[in-house]
Amino acid sequence: MLKQYLNYTCALSFLSLCISQTVMALEPGAAPQAPAGNTMGIPLSVSLPPGLYYTSSTKHLNGQLKDDNGDNMGLKLNAPASTSIFIYTPGFQVLGGDYRAWLAIPFIMAEEEISNPMLGEVGTHSNNNIANIDVHFADISWTLSPGQFVSAGLGAITTTGSWSLGGTNTSGEYWSLNPRVGYSLMNQNWNISLESHYFYNFENDETKYDSGDELFFDATVLKKVDFIYPGLQVGPIGYIREQVTSDENNGTAYYGTTSGKARQMGLGVQVLKDFGRGLFVGLSWSKDIETQNAVSNDGRFALNISVPVFMKNKPKPANIPAEF
Repeated sequence: MLKQYLNYTCALSFLSLCISQTVMALEPGAAPQAPAGNTMGIPLSVSLPPGLYYTSSTKHLNGQLKDDNGDNMGLKLNAPASTSIFIYTPGFQVLGGDYRAWLAIPFIMAEEEISNPMLGEVGTHSNNNIANIDVHFADISWTLSPGQFVSAGLGAITTTGSWSLGGTNTSGEYWSLNPRVGYSLMNQNWNISLESHYFYNFENDETKYDSGDELFFDATVLKKVDFIYPGLQVGPIGYIREQVTSDENNGTAYYGTTSGKARQMGLGVQVLKDFGRGLFVGLSWSKDIETQNAVSNDGRFALNISVPVFMKNKPKPANIPAEF
């Protein structure tokens, strides 16, 4: 029962690491490589059955640019976004764990409303375009015991997004390396995940601006409530985003100045429905409780839908006849 549950409860719970937003921390006008709280509700560390999986993640962000004191600076952002994630698990092991890789392709509809002329041309500006693609080429999940997993991996964030100096952007014009580690507890009663991602940001070759590195931490505690409805899970979620190194401006762009370090903390709630056979629908809401030098999350809804494209040994739901 537990093995079946793990297989089809976790097979497609991956989320994108790539949805972006416009900010002043990091390079001015550039987007971070991921929003705070990007992996909340996702048991990334759980081993998947061999196969190919697809996840669609849709988010709607509304927020305002904050300064170092958390005060509004005169820029509002409205940014619906959708990310397509393709996860491949070939079925072999590396270093004693299950190998997997994924590709995340985000599309963002960014709309900025600027009221402070120091931030750009006053008015409303928009850009509907692809953002930077995440190529997570190596990830390994180790099973510690039935229902307990740890994982680690490495990916690269490309410069495929739309960026121009002084424009409304869907990305930053810089590459990043993205190592991650995580822990998941998955059993008949709980879905608990702790995720940590580090973004080692490289210099923008055009402006010679080097955005500081960032550390993201996401936490999820979901309780299975089958007594309310079969397959239903609900619980709190939270996140921290911390820029750990300062920006460096090695050119003349932005008059040689640098931005302050970004910081975000937030809380929310997640509701997830497991329909069985690898089909999941999750809805979450989250909001910042602290924001510095970043666009705030003033209340973000996220809808995640996961479906298997191919599973070598597709599990059956535990509550249907064997001949189904």
